[in-house]
Amino acid sequence: MFNSRDFEKRLRVNTFLTLALSLSFSALSNAQSQDNTDAAANSESIEEIVVTGSSIRGADPVGSNVVVIGADAVDDNAVQTVQELLQASPQIWGMNGPGQGAFATFDASGLAVPQIHGIGGANSSSTLSLIDGHRFPLMGVRRNLPDPNFIPPNAIERVEVIAEGASSIYGSDAVAGVINFITRREYEGLGLRLQTGFGDGYDTWTASVSAGHRWDDGGAAVFYSYSDRSGLLRRDRPLTLPDQRARGGRNFQNYNCAPATFQPAGQSLIYFHPYDGTGVSGQDNAVCEQDSFTDLIPDEQRHSLMVKVDHQVNDVLKLRGDVVYSERESFERENVGNIAATVFGPGSGMGDQINPFFVAPPGSTATSGTVRFMADELFPEGSNQTTGHEIFYAHGNADYDINDNWRLSGFVVAGNAISQEVVSGTLCNACLLLALNGTTNSNGDLTQPAIPNTDIYVSNLPLTVDNAVDLWNPLATNRTSPEVMARLTDSRRFQRVRQTIEQYSMKVDGGLFDVPAGELKVAVGVDYVKLTADSEVAEPNNTGPSSVSSSYNAFLYERTVESAFAEVLVPLVSEDMNIPGVRKLEFNISARYDHYDEFGGLTNPKYAFNWEIFDGLRLRANYAESFVAPQFSTYGPDKLSGKNGQAVDNFFSRNGRVDLPIDKFPEAALIPGCDAPGQAICTLGISGRPGFRIDGANPDVGPATGENWAVGIDYLPHFAEGFSSNITFWHTTLRGAAGSPPLTIVANSNLFHDLITVYPNGATPEQIEAFRGERRQREPLDAGPQYFSVDFRNFNVYTVFVEGIDFDLGYVRDFNWGTMHVGINGTHRTRFDQTTGPGEPVFSILNKNRYIGTFPAIQTEWRARFGVDIGKFSGKAFANHTASYTYWGSSALNPVVTENGIPVGGGDEVGAYTAVSLNLQYDLSDILPGESTVYVNVDNVFDEYPPFVNASAGFDSFGAFPMGRMVSVGLRAEF
Repeated sequence: MFNSRDFEKRLRVNTFLTLALSLSFSALSNAQSQDNTDAAANSESIEEIVVTGSSIRGADPVGSNVVVIGADAVDDNAVQTVQELLQASPQIWGMNGPGQGAFATFDASGLAVPQIHGIGGANSSSTLSLIDGHRFPLMGVRRNLPDPNFIPPNAIERVEVIAEGASSIYGSDAVAGVINFITRREYEGLGLRLQTGFGDGYDTWTASVSAGHRWDDGGAAVFYSYSDRSGLLRRDRPLTLPDQRARGGRNFQNYNCAPATFQPAGQSLIYFHPYDGTGVSGQDNAVCEQDSFTDLIPDEQRHSLMVKVDHQVNDVLKLRGDVVYSERESFERENVGNIAATVFGPGSGMGDQINPFFVAPPGSTATSGTVRFMADELFPEGSNQTTGHEIFYAHGNADYDINDNWRLSGFVVAGNAISQEVVSGTLCNACLLLALNGTTNSNGDLTQPAIPNTDIYVSNLPLTVDNAVDLWNPLATNRTSPEVMARLTDSRRFQRVRQTIEQYSMKVDGGLFDVPAGELKVAVGVDYVKLTADSEVAEPNNTGPSSVSSSYNAFLYERTVESAFAEVLVPLVSEDMNIPGVRKLEFNISARYDHYDEFGGLTNPKYAFNWEIFDGLRLRANYAESFVAPQFSTYGPDKLSGKNGQAVDNFFSRNGRVDLPIDKFPEAALIPGCDAPGQAICTLGISGRPGFRIDGANPDVGPATGENWAVGIDYLPHFAEGFSSNITFWHTTLRGAAGSPPLTIVANSNLFHDLITVYPNGATPEQIEAFRGERRQREPLDAGPQYFSVDFRNFNVYTVFVEGIDFDLGYVRDFNWGTMHVGINGTHRTRFDQTTGPGEPVFSILNKNRYIGTFPAIQTEWRARFGVDIGKFSGKAFANHTASYTYWGSSALNPVVTENGIPVGGGDEVGAYTAVSLNLQYDLSDILPGESTVYVNVDNVFDEYPPFVNASAGFDSFGAFPMGRMVSVGLRAEF
């Protein structure tokens, strides 16, 4: 993945951009009058103050609750990745996740993207992630998302989370809030960490180095981290295998076996190898599964490097710069592949298509039938998905003191991220079909083209023992030739995306004038961002081995955003004014205008106030409007090597089942099988009534918009020293989140009625081609007349209204023997309503998880903490709790009940889950050089298993993960 020439080129470009900004500030410095220089010389030395949620230097965000995850959380939880660190905040969805592998993205490259309050999905990520207040390159092969896991954990000073709208400060993506990773700046010394961990079928190893030096007018620091975390096979967690009957669930196994099962043509019974037993049918008799060969989480290696420098040029100018390089590679074991297809034997009359290895059950006169096959036994080396990310960026910042009050600041960020996915060793379906029935089609039809809507026909006739495949015998006695065996897994898929960012930002801030309560402060600025994504895909084209017959597509996405922003902080009442009941009162207003070259401009304001009633009691509130710009992948690229600018995930294909109410689609009553008197529902997408659809990108997708308000109280009573508390009641509305509208709702919707078209007499070829619009066809359409079409592309379809309470209570007390810490923080949702648009029904999904795959809606999550410090010993315990909820997934034992497509009941109750972790540390500074600490960390002390959910894996990853008990030991040293 690493290319030294590319890296050097990127380094030169980004270093030039940083120096250019620095030189512009230096020129401005030399042009200032001597009076200003002298005034600045007498002022305080310039210090970096990183503020999350405000553009005004040194000002805390007004009306907001800032959740801080300190650097001590890295030590107290023995974290190896940023993903693990964020589990310390219940406001960030995924508190009981694995801390490894993909999360909340559905991107094949394995992205893990934090989501505040679980608001926003893979197409509409509503949480903005920043590093030291600036953006960084996006990642993904199918998505364009910010994954902050490339940051070396040892470089983090703290993480600040503001769970409310912040687009008035930062622009897009901050509807649910912002997470700002603030890195260590003025580091001095040498720090080392070694850590190893182990669990059942799982192990980890981590090493990190921190080094820094300060001098009179600046300093430099380097932070490097390496981690190696093994994968976890599903067979090492047997309860995740698909037969869930022993736990009160269903059997999710299948008839894809090795050797293959055989179903004689015209029969319902299926026979297992060696085909001399009684045939069976039905789901309960399915005994085959492929999950034993797959990983729950991938094997993963990460290298992360951050270099930081700062330099005080003179009394008024300070320069800072960062360079970050990180590389991650993941290896995930996958099922080789399955297939169900028609095969012909002697007596079938199919001539050259007869498979010479054909086996029928003893006593059977079958001359053809369906084989269902799983390839893992035939290819025990398995298949794998190798994914990776390589990210590089340079950041330069300059602060120039115009005088002792006003400061001009600016920064530039330039970098890129390369994400890729390589899938190898999987079954080449076309190769197997050619060797099974002589065609590339599962039905053995010689008149069906290999590539839909082309005149490309591929066959492998006549079938002989040299070119046919034997699916009826295990590997030890299999009769397939070595040449055919080699072709059967020649199916490599490759996808690579290079995403770049350029961000230029400049602002001026300071005190405008004095008012009775203090100084009125303002900040104004401009911002420019350019984003690109250059994607290429090579994949099998269904004509044979990928090494000789693959398709290739390349896409280029481009976006520019020009912005202007302003913020005013107005002190209304100060302590000196001695107003009863109002010790301090301040008001803040901010606004930002963003202009996108694709869809135009948006303006987002925010209003906030702090009211300190008396010392120790503060009331705060805010109202904000925010937005989420559509991802590249939701609306399509600017340039394409193929047809008409269609995106990589824009396809024409067959459509599955959909139940149409005849009162909304009266023309459906003319379709054969739907014409019974009084019939209310016409079921389409089944045998005899097929249809087709387009899905993927849609150039008409626009931004999702948000509205937020929050009211909170911070209370630090003087009569209970050491006690702290804050409670925030918050509301978020996210309107028009991008996604494909669920067909169960579309079929009953007035707003989306026109997305479904019914052809009572069957669509004509001209109608089919007009609907297809030259899009790539993913699969052949079902035989026979096509009775309906569905526009299943992305739309601004999801609107949610979410409210809840965030809380944090803590108490610290010193004793003669040491110090005790105790506390609890969490989030409790009080509302989670959803609708598909104006005029459509609003329904609640509060504590109803997994409904049609949308937002996680578990009502309550909290994290309790208890710790003691006794001399050189420190011990801390944490409990992460996810409350019980109702499972509304499609596999629920009690099916979800709907009325007109809207859920009203049903589902399965899922128990609560609590995982306790323990961290013990001992100071060895009297024994070892420097400040040395040895530690032991135990995650999931009581080896709690996730509560049962009736799904193939037996658990719901939205709420818990079956990692089991994990023990880590390590050594930290600071010199």
